[in-house]
Amino acid sequence: MGHLRYIAPVPRPTRSFPTQAPAASASAALADLPGVGPARCKALGKLGVVTQRDLLFLLPVGVHHWVEPCPLEEAATRSSGPVRVRGRLEEVRLTRFGGRRSAVRAELVQGSQRLKVVWFNQPWVRERIPSGEEVELAGEMAAGRSGPVLSSPRMGREDKPLPEPGSVEPLYPAGDGMSGEWVGALCRAVAQKGTDYVNEPLTEEVLAEHHLPPLPRALLHLHCPPDADSFKDARRRVYLESLLAVQARLQLGRTGRQAGRACRAELSFEQKKEITRRFPFKFTPGQKEVLGELCDDLAKPTPMRRLLQGDVGSGKTAMALYAAMAVIEANGQAALMAPTEILAEQHYYGSRAILAEVGIESALLTGSLPPGERRFLLERLERGEIQVLFGTHALFSEKVTYARLALVVIDEQHRFGVDQRAALAEKGVDAHLLLMTATPIPRTLAMTVYGDLDVSTLKGMPPGRGSLTTHWLRGQERRGLSKKLLPRLERGEQVFWVCPRISGERGGRTAAAERRYEQALASDLSRFGVELAHGRVPAEERSYRLDRFRRGEVGLLVATTVIEVGVDVPGATVMVIENAERLGLAQLHQLRGRVGRGPGDSVCYLLGDKKAEKRLRLLEKSRDGFELAEADMEARGMGDLAGVRQSGVNLEGAGEADVGLLIVARELIRKEEGLGRMYIGLDKRITP
Repeated sequence: MGHLRYIAPVPRPTRSFPTQAPAASASAALADLPGVGPARCKALGKLGVVTQRDLLFLLPVGVHHWVEPCPLEEAATRSSGPVRVRGRLEEVRLTRFGGRRSAVRAELVQGSQRLKVVWFNQPWVRERIPSGEEVELAGEMAAGRSGPVLSSPRMGREDKPLPEPGSVEPLYPAGDGMSGEWVGALCRAVAQKGTDYVNEPLTEEVLAEHHLPPLPRALLHLHCPPDADSFKDARRRVYLESLLAVQARLQLGRTGRQAGRACRAELSFEQKKEITRRFPFKFTPGQKEVLGELCDDLAKPTPMRRLLQGDVGSGKTAMALYAAMAVIEANGQAALMAPTEILAEQHYYGSRAILAEVGIESALLTGSLPPGERRFLLERLERGEIQVLFGTHALFSEKVTYARLALVVIDEQHRFGVDQRAALAEKGVDAHLLLMTATPIPRTLAMTVYGDLDVSTLKGMPPGRGSLTTHWLRGQERRGLSKKLLPRLERGEQVFWVCPRISGERGGRTAAAERRYEQALASDLSRFGVELAHGRVPAEERSYRLDRFRRGEVGLLVATTVIEVGVDVPGATVMVIENAERLGLAQLHQLRGRVGRGPGDSVCYLLGDKKAEKRLRLLEKSRDGFELAEADMEARGMGDLAGVRQSGVNLEGAGEADVGLLIVARELIRKEEGLGRMYIGLDKRITP
């Protein structure tokens, strides 16, 4: 039998892959490529591809290693892992489930051996299966209800074989009406026409020192890899281009603000003592250290650019409030922005009394504020009568004018894009900027991705808090959960119960808050009072329900992850998180941080699938947010953890090895004179 080749399962109408492409240039148009019309140009633009050159620098999202064929009998014993098998497809049938959902099912037969095969939501596959002809299938085995199943495999036949065993194939992002295979074919077509016109900005000595191939060769091997090692080296070199561009911009940002003329809030010893006395608690050693750094920054004429990271409940808001009071002493205004109304309200109501006691006027501005109240608030803000303004993204809208904005504080900063942060900072003249995050950032990542910021780390917890333990419940333990909650509720303690979805079908595998709320009302838990909070509840009603829970009028709050930040209830001692396998370490740690804020001992119960065992076990073992952050970065890459994609540079998928590349990029920009200037203002995929 001859070689088998891949038949791409792409939607109709049948699409022709580009086979020829003119040699690209720095600005060669995508429309010049065969098969690329206006619609596909627009779709490619959403992937950041505007010119043919951009196609060269489009990083694959992964790589597929083509495995060696195995006997059908052996494949039929596996319930996971990749396989490549041959046979004839029989008993082919198409089932539609409504909407676009469907399944093509068949059996692959080789002699007396049979293997079940299924293609989900690819109905066109049924028409492409050759009658009576032997085919080759390559895909992942899965555990089906009646035994192992080969799920959504790629198919080849004699005249169109799959790639050779042992070869590697880059995998590309899909887009509107474009399969990843089509995008990859487009990249290969451009790469094969030549990459020699691309300049290499790094010296031969630098390339040799870091074991990197020259950029032109790397671009060719990225899309047309001769082997796995060549692809790995090529990806590192092309990925380094993005990192060099990031570091060049960070260096520019740090250099550019040196000439600023910020409000100098230079406090005397007595002023510092007076501000400290305004707080109804003593600062921890960690807080005192951070305050020293903040005071040093605020006393300078150059605008502060500082990232304050601290674990959940470590007291970051108090640090922001101290900084606000410092700039008010210098006749300035402060604005504190939070990503949600819940968190903005939490900051406002928690700080209002401290500020009012010393005659500082504060206000809350959110999107749900009535028009009349909003106009009155903005007039007072512009006259300088409001000295501290709390709110959501409404703080940087066009109609908001400050009299003398001197300090911008942004909480949960990774939820805002760089443009949003800049828009608020620009409301003042060289305003100081303090970014806060409860998602701890590994030191190496903070030094490189946030290279234009000074970083403060707030360690330690305020005194007087009880212990917090975490338990992963399985099997019989889950069924006895309600009995564990009743004694705590009877003692007047409160419980959070978090579900990943708002609603869902009865008997579904994903927990739904509305369904869990109904069950709680029908159980013994109802006698302690039950409330429901999720994103579809109107803001005013949701705020009312949360306030009832804060005041202790109800014992159980069923909610979605909407309560991840901004809900501070010292009486809450239990957190239940269903379907914990659906959430990352950082989010689970944030949710867990909603309890353990009072003097009583608290507990977090995780209800999660065994596939997340490593993650859930780590949460059981550790309360250290920095240890969890390191693990999260290793498991998921740098993109989500740091929110870098919001800056216009996507580091999604970067792994542990790429942290080393970050350091290389930072050092090259610092040491190689003129290298940074070559990247300023350039798109991350374009080499000077």
